[in-house]
Amino acid sequence: MVLINEWLPNSVGADAAGEWVELWNGGGTAVDLKGWVLKTENGKKFSLTGQRISAHGYLVLKRTVTKLSLRNTDGGLALYDAGGALADRGNFDGSAPEGQSFSRADYAMGPAQHFAFADPTPAAPNATARSAVVVRGYPAAVPLNRGFTNAAFSTIMVGTAVLLAGLIIYAIKANEDLSKLFFGRDKNAR
Repeated sequence: MVLINEWLPNSVGADAAGEWVELWNGGGTAVDLKGWVLKTENGKKFSLTGQRISAHGYLVLKRTVTKLSLRNTDGGLALYDAGGALADRGNFDGSAPEGQSFSRADYAMGPAQHFAFADPTPAAPNATARSAVVVRGYPAAVPLNRGFTNAAFSTIMVGTAVLLAGLIIYAIKANEDLSKLFFGRDKNAR
């Protein structure tokens, strides 16, 4: 199991010289990353072909090697396996504190992965977070409106149509000129 472990999006000094991404292999055997791809929020990709991670090891990829520019605000990374399937991802909202890495706080897989800004620990276990843990509750390939059914949508549409029709009829009946135009008679002739 290869995961994005941490990344440093807002290094002290020049970002081009200080940014890096760290992957972690939680499995008991080494993993050849041939065909694997690391992708940033802005769509830039880096092929991990030629890279390898030892069992329970770390792989630190510096920006000077990957040429990936990490966003300092609302940043994210995704890791795709050799088959093109999403293996892992992480995102943060807001601005990255200078000199703090966005680090995995636990190793759970699924929609509630916990990351937080902490002291950088390249090629070592992550430090204890100094900021609140960020929980992103939207799993890959699942629509955000998954609880919104066709029946609920139909009910909302019918309700909206009835409300609009009622408002239009009220406006026509309340306005004498519109009443004459649509119903062809005087309001007083009722």
